[in-house]
Amino acid sequence: MNNIQTISVAGDIALAELDRLRAEYRSGGLYPILLGDADDKSRILENINEGDGHSEILDYSRKVDPHKWMEDRRRLDPDAYQDEEGTWPNRADKMGIVTHIDIRTRKPKCEVFIALLSLNSPWEAFAYLNWGGWNDCPEPAVHCAFHKYWAERHGAEVVSITGDVVQCNVARPPTDRAASLALAREQYMYCYDIVAQGTETIAALAAGLLNAHYWYFWWD
Repeated sequence: MNNIQTISVAGDIALAELDRLRAEYRSGGLYPILLGDADDKSRILENINEGDGHSEILDYSRKVDPHKWMEDRRRLDPDAYQDEEGTWPNRADKMGIVTHIDIRTRKPKCEVFIALLSLNSPWEAFAYLNWGGWNDCPEPAVHCAFHKYWAERHGAEVVSITGDVVQCNVARPPTDRAASLALAREQYMYCYDIVAQGTETIAALAAGLLNAHYWYFWWD
């Protein structure tokens, strides 16, 4: 796989630079992915030359049906995915892109990195970065398939990939509770930890997805 071009920017201007590069993507052909700090970048780039090349991953991803993948996952491990749907909360936390923020100080990091990838569509980033396939995190082709599906359905575009976190901008989020709950069930199957170690109930996740233009996924 080819080496990945990266640029460094100060954390306090990272989102503005990310937006500028995303606006230039259609004319320039290079799609930006916010990688995080130097440790995140190193962790991600270590995976690029391992396993299959991006063309093979993309070919495989086209054979992955997200709905069948979820059904197979539930059938193979029926004791998993048992978190409660719960009741709709009175309020829900909404999260923006946080890759450029130091979680301890809540201040922008001094330096973060943006990868510039030659992609036909943003969801192909998982193939080019060979990202996934550890612990409960799906393999790269599965990430591609889910994010292609969500791009078509919700206008979701991955904008940040760190060592263990994925974040997306979403043009068409769900606008009612039923649609939010349906999406939350999909995201729960795709990324169990966002409920099991995060929102605790599917309804709480759904409330956070309602009219939300950013998504957050995390794998332990």
